[in-house]
Amino acid sequence: MYLASDARIVYSGNWSDLIIPAEDLGGDKSATYRTTRDLASRVSFTFNGQEVELTYFSGPENGMWFVLLDGQPILDEDTGQDLTINAYSPTLRYGESVTIAAPEPGEHTLELYMAQKGGGDQMGLASIEVLPPPRQSNLGVIIGMIFLVQLLGLLLAILFGRALFTSLADKIDTKRGILIALSIYAIIAIWGYFLNSVFEFWFLAWMVAVVQGGSQALSRSLFSSMSPAAKSGEFFGFFSIMEKFSAIIGPLLFAFAAATFDNSRPAVLSIIAFFIIGGYLLTRVNVEEGRRVAKAEDAALLRLNNG
Repeated sequence: MYLASDARIVYSGNWSDLIIPAEDLGGDKSATYRTTRDLASRVSFTFNGQEVELTYFSGPENGMWFVLLDGQPILDEDTGQDLTINAYSPTLRYGESVTIAAPEPGEHTLELYMAQKGGGDQMGLASIEVLPPPRQSNLGVIIGMIFLVQLLGLLLAILFGRALFTSLADKIDTKRGILIALSIYAIIAIWGYFLNSVFEFWFLAWMVAVVQGGSQALSRSLFSSMSPAAKSGEFFGFFSIMEKFSAIIGPLLFAFAAATFDNSRPAVLSIIAFFIIGGYLLTRVNVEEGRRVAKAEDAALLRLNNG
C-alpha cells in the first residue's frame, strides 16, 4: 500500500494535498488526497506485480482520467475501448476505488492523466495498492512430480543402488553424513535466495525432507556415542539447552537481516552462517577420542561401583 505522499508515486505538474477530516469520512481517521487542477499534470507509478487498486475521490469538479500501462492504453473488456476512470459525480464521494490489471505479472509502469474534462478538471488520489497475484493451483502437478521423483528413486535403488552406493556407504561415516547434510542445507538456502516459482518452492521442500530427519538422527547418534552413559542426563540436558538457543538465535538473525535489507531473500541467505560455523566446529571434533573418553569414564565408574 502506497499513500499518495509516498516517494514511489511520481507526480508532474502542479499538485497540492487535501486533508479530509475523519468526520467527513464517517471513520476515526482522516485521509490525505493529492489533488490537481492542472490538465498537464500526470501520475507515474512503477510496480512489480499484475494488479493495482487506486483509491480516489469523485465529485462535481472532477474529470475523467486516461490510463496508460507501460506507455500503452489498456483495453476495457466491457466496452472494447481504451480504459478510462470517470471521477465525475454530482456529489462528493471519498474512498472510491478501481482495479487495473496488466496482462501478465512482472514490472510495469502505470500512468494517469486527465483525458477530458468530463464535468470538471480535478484529479484526487489517496493511495495505490499493489494486489497479490491471482492464485493458481499447481497442486496436481506438484504431487505428480513428487510421486515421479520418488518412483524414479525407488527404481534406481532397486536396479543400481547396491552396485553404486555400497562402497560409498562404507566410506561415509556419521560425521561425514552430517557434513553432507549441512552442505545440502547451504545449497537450499542459496537456491531459496533466487526462488521465483511455486514449483521451485516445493522442490526445495522435498530437498529439506531428504536431509532433515537423517541429519537430526545422525547428530543425536554421534553425540550419544561420545556421551558417558552415567552422565547422559547432563550431556543431553546441554544438548537440549543449545537446541533452545538455536530456536531464539535463528529467528533473530533472520529478522535482523530482513529488517536491514527490507527483503526476506537476504534473510534466507543469512542462515548459511549457522551451517558454515556448525560444519567447521564438527570438523574439529575428534570422534574416536570422544568415544574413547566416554568408554573410559563408564569403565571407571563401573570399577568404582564394583569395588
